[in-house]
Amino acid sequence: MPWNTIRPAILNRYLFTISIRNRILLYFSILILLPISVISITIYNKSSEIITEKINASVEEKLHIIAANIIQKFETISNISSEIYLNRDVIDILSSQHPADPTEIISEMSMLDKLLSNYSVTNNAQDLFLPRIYMFNRPEYLLYSFTDKVSDLTVIEKEDWYKRLPSNAEYTLVGTDEISVYSTRMNSIKVARRLYGLDNMSIQFSGVLTVDIGKDYFNSILSNSKPTSGSSTFIIDGNRNIILNSHQADMQAVFESGNAPFGTWSEAKVNPDFLVTSEKMEQFNWTIVTLTPFSELNRELVSFRRVIYTVMIICGIVALLMALLLSDNISYPIRKLVNSMKVVQRGNFDISLKYKRNDEFAYLFHSYTKMIHEIKELIDKLYISEVTQKEAELKALQAQINPHFLYNTLDSVNWMALELNAPNISTMVTSLSNFFRYSLSKGNTIISIREEKMQVESYLIIQKIRFQEKLDYTIDFSNDILDCLSVKLILQPLVENAILHGINKKRGKGIIAITGIQSDSLIEITIRDNGAGADVEELNSVLTDKKSSTNFAIRNVNDRIKHYFGSEYGLNFSRNEDAGVTVTLRFPAVKTMEGLHVANDYSG
Repeated sequence: MPWNTIRPAILNRYLFTISIRNRILLYFSILILLPISVISITIYNKSSEIITEKINASVEEKLHIIAANIIQKFETISNISSEIYLNRDVIDILSSQHPADPTEIISEMSMLDKLLSNYSVTNNAQDLFLPRIYMFNRPEYLLYSFTDKVSDLTVIEKEDWYKRLPSNAEYTLVGTDEISVYSTRMNSIKVARRLYGLDNMSIQFSGVLTVDIGKDYFNSILSNSKPTSGSSTFIIDGNRNIILNSHQADMQAVFESGNAPFGTWSEAKVNPDFLVTSEKMEQFNWTIVTLTPFSELNRELVSFRRVIYTVMIICGIVALLMALLLSDNISYPIRKLVNSMKVVQRGNFDISLKYKRNDEFAYLFHSYTKMIHEIKELIDKLYISEVTQKEAELKALQAQINPHFLYNTLDSVNWMALELNAPNISTMVTSLSNFFRYSLSKGNTIISIREEKMQVESYLIIQKIRFQEKLDYTIDFSNDILDCLSVKLILQPLVENAILHGINKKRGKGIIAITGIQSDSLIEITIRDNGAGADVEELNSVLTDKKSSTNFAIRNVNDRIKHYFGSEYGLNFSRNEDAGVTVTLRFPAVKTMEGLHVANDYSG
């Protein structure tokens, strides 16, 4: 059988073997938890998208702010450099010929130094702003050291950045530098522009204006604009060298491999723990790079996920409690009805079901209780009908014999036997008279064991005369049981059965021994013979086989004992070790039939 067929079969077998309470609990739990899970997951996913978009926008906005601040700073530098360049004194110096007089050279240098000093800030690395002018064809500047802001062009003409300096740009970012200010080394970003004599167009080139800005200023911009406290922001040049860094750690190795991707929020990752975002500053050939731990970016997501999980757990617990309460509420009347059915199944119809709700189960309980009571009434009627029928049949049988006619006739025969001197005939007739007298027992169904003993003894006397030396018997009853009650005619049929099927088929003398004792609250009467024996298994099975047409007499005895005393009493056959069969009768030792559901017709 294929697995896709076996699996539903196993599932159905499992579902239909668990109790209805657990099945309802399972169904309602799934019915409640499934929508909660779907809604929670949907809300979480949608919220994650919104939070991610906000984080993306926030990071990109930080990069825009950094770029705008840097551009603004360089625009300020450009404005200051233009202001210096367009100063009238500077224009005059740039447009004049080379002075020959040392006094004029010193005066020129002093004027430029004073002007540049008005714009200089050198007291700390973060606010560092240091403009310098390098004049063309002023070698005399090198002879005087009273200023470090004015010098001859030969000082920088071998620098690579000078060789790449364009001729017509307002300002050019030439790179990083390390300068000495009052014997202090400071890292700076250097900006430069070429200067021309604006009033003398015959002079093609007059000098270079440079401005050094402290790197710490830009690093503070990067640090103050980080997306998170644990982020690191860098600026790298076209050669992928880190020129500005918000973090003191050296992250150059991250970018030297050439594999660090710089792209959008969704694709820029150095490793699974960090996110790298970037923005290109085309005018400087710079790239702003932000390295941010995902643990900080996802802090809101983690917090939101924790809230979602908490809500799901709380909702799950509430759902389970509600499902448990609902399943108990629905299954309670069913379980109550099932327990009642188990009681009825054991034969107890005296049940009382109380159900206070006004719903469909109330109608079911009412109908069920009514049905049980009707069944009990029918059983009682049937039982009484059967008892009445059996008593009627027995009394009809007894009525077939006119006791007075029978007794008078037997009494006449007895006197005739005595007149003819025939003692055996007299004894047989007397025993027969006693036998019928005790058999009829004034129409009573229940007689004393004493009377039952005398009735079977009369029967054995007759059979003893008939069989003579072939039959012998003993009767031994305890005196304490003689006044106990018994069903009439239960011993004679069994003795007759022992004679017919045991003694008659035996060679030699047959013996029947009848004993009666009380064991606790039971009367035990045994009839033992040494006859040819019988199949005791078959005899015991006949006692319960209502369809069997054989051995009607012994089955009738067994049925009458059970009928009057209870189903736990009756006959039992057993095989003797030497020869023959023993039948044991058991019934309660009572002196009244009260409580045994039959009329006590014993007259004493």
